[in-house]
Amino acid sequence: MGLLSLTFLTALVGLAASQSAVFIGGNLSDGNAPIWDTVVALAGGKGVAKFGIFTTASADPEGSAAYYIDMLVNVYGAASATYIPITETSNNADDPAMVDLVRQQTGFFFGGGDQLRILNAIRPAGRETLVLAALTEMVKAGATVGGTSAGAACLSNTVMITGGSSYDALIYGAFSGGPNSNNPGDLSYDEHGGLGFLAGWVPDTHFSERGREARLIRLLQDTRYRDIGTPLGFGLDEDMALVVTDLYTRPVGKVIGISGGMFVADVTNTIVTPSTTTNYEGVSAHYLTQDDTIDLTTGNVTFASWKTPLKGNEQYANAEISNDILSSKRSRSWASAAAQFFDNQLDDTVTHFSFEKNPTFEVSFNRLSGAGYRGPLPNDPLTFVVSHENLQVGIRESIAV
Repeated sequence: MGLLSLTFLTALVGLAASQSAVFIGGNLSDGNAPIWDTVVALAGGKGVAKFGIFTTASADPEGSAAYYIDMLVNVYGAASATYIPITETSNNADDPAMVDLVRQQTGFFFGGGDQLRILNAIRPAGRETLVLAALTEMVKAGATVGGTSAGAACLSNTVMITGGSSYDALIYGAFSGGPNSNNPGDLSYDEHGGLGFLAGWVPDTHFSERGREARLIRLLQDTRYRDIGTPLGFGLDEDMALVVTDLYTRPVGKVIGISGGMFVADVTNTIVTPSTTTNYEGVSAHYLTQDDTIDLTTGNVTFASWKTPLKGNEQYANAEISNDILSSKRSRSWASAAAQFFDNQLDDTVTHFSFEKNPTFEVSFNRLSGAGYRGPLPNDPLTFVVSHENLQVGIRESIAV
């Protein structure tokens, strides 16, 4: 591959931040200016940013690209946005014309759909195509890369989630490959990994809305010892973003958005007890909301300065018990239960239950080593959000009769 042209190296030098990525949890709303504006700013700003649009994941790539082009240019002020016509069946990810098109941009955006389409087109069977090499080259030189839903799930270098539900994941475990059309609840992953922009973390999307906490925990545990496995993962709620800067040195992520947050799971110290399914103890979990940051090298969390500790200022006497903790029906059961747990005065432990039976799963929360924080949103002082760190989670098959 040739070197970047002097013209585009010069353009990249002036970008607002170097080596950055924006992970978006899906269902990004047209009016979510904090996220759209950040994506444009990281690519050089209004009137400067030039985007390459990858809608490879979509069943209607051209129609999807037209939407992103309109949003980025006509609504949020990018200088240009160009559809990169690479699809699962186009077989042109090694075409020099596509490589040249990539090298003309200061930012890249991957739309939603099916993340396997992206891998099949741009990184088939783990092979680095010329377009992927050019993308990596541009991001290392200072361009930004972002994606929503499937377009975010594919951005890491670890195993990539391709499907499944929390309940089935706990029963059957993780399987390498694509989604199972006969049982869409099966937890599946691609063993070759994603596009490789962020190291060491498995990303997931549509998170609290679809109750994906337990499926992420099971995936991390089942794949952590594979060549590209990791004990670390995060899941973004819809219309939320994690903005990662300094991707190739010491990446730090900041949460943007007001509709939810970001779940973080660490199974490094998890103890597994074999059973008819699998029982876990010692999963460490955080939940970050607007303006919280995480050092993606150490895992250390910093809460926004406008949030204060919950301890001593709790609103509830006791923790409430959920009987549908694994719900995938947009109820945000786990996230709501965790927030209320840290906002209770008396209970340091609580056990929740799955709605599903045969088996029923118990999910225990322990906050003895954790801390919760709460604060009013800066632009909406009547709305309060809760963040927390070091929630200790246990998951086991219920022995209740």
